[in-house]
Amino acid sequence: MARCGTVDLSINHCVTRDMSEAKKQLASALQPAVEHFDVLVVGAGISGIGAAYHLQDQCPDQTFLVVEGLESFGGTWQMHRYPGIRSDSDLYTFGYRFKPWVGAPIATRDEILSYMCEVIEDNKLDAHIRYQHHISVANWSSEKQRWTLEGTRKDTGEAVRFTSNFLWMCQGYYEHAKGYTPAWQGMDEFKGRIVHPQTWPEDLEYSGKHVLIIGSGATAATLAPAIAADCSHVTVLQRHPPTLFLASMKMNWLIRCGNWKLTRPGFMKLRGARSCAIRRNSPVAPLQSPKWLKPNC
Repeated sequence: MARCGTVDLSINHCVTRDMSEAKKQLASALQPAVEHFDVLVVGAGISGIGAAYHLQDQCPDQTFLVVEGLESFGGTWQMHRYPGIRSDSDLYTFGYRFKPWVGAPIATRDEILSYMCEVIEDNKLDAHIRYQHHISVANWSSEKQRWTLEGTRKDTGEAVRFTSNFLWMCQGYYEHAKGYTPAWQGMDEFKGRIVHPQTWPEDLEYSGKHVLIIGSGATAATLAPAIAADCSHVTVLQRHPPTLFLASMKMNWLIRCGNWKLTRPGFMKLRGARSCAIRRNSPVAPLQSPKWLKPNC
């Protein structure tokens, strides 16, 4: 009986070991194939597309891949779709040096996306970009001297794995999927609709309604004028007035003043004048230089 018991235990041990090895083999077979690149770029926005161009131009012997979580290129300009969206800085400095911007200094979302599309097509960068790839894990191994990235294809649900010698993060500085919204007391009692411009609903109807815009940054400066004509009333709630340049002005009036240096007291006066101009919708462009501008010579 003891012998039989021993034999039975031995058989059970063998069966357990075989099942364990089978599970390991199955788990290994189910793991996604690993693709290796010299450089992995995360994000296909302005920075990511620029990185792809320079890698192709300056490192032709290096392999690289750009992975993007959204369905297309553009980053900020692909995600944000609120009314009036445009650049908040001039495209002469915001654009690429290898493809100078030739349009108006302030550009709309569609114009910026068209510009980026030309960069991708002209340089055949589309072969190096994979869209709807969400990267969830990035681990560095000092022993192997390489990065390992794990993620998911959002269109198929398929798991993906990549390794690279260099990881270039061009994903931006905020969460694309959800904009930050503070939890104010009484929000659950508000009978209207609370939206974030980052995820602007396509079915949002604001015609004839009272709208409150919280904040006075670049988003508010473009959103408020775009919806004001259709709304019954628009209120912009701000902590303090920002410093803005009037979009209708063709150039900075300081440039027209010539070679001048702006003093600190003058700068504060300029800020106040500019803020008043925005609120009153009146131009601030004197033909003669103010007293608080001094010749820079």
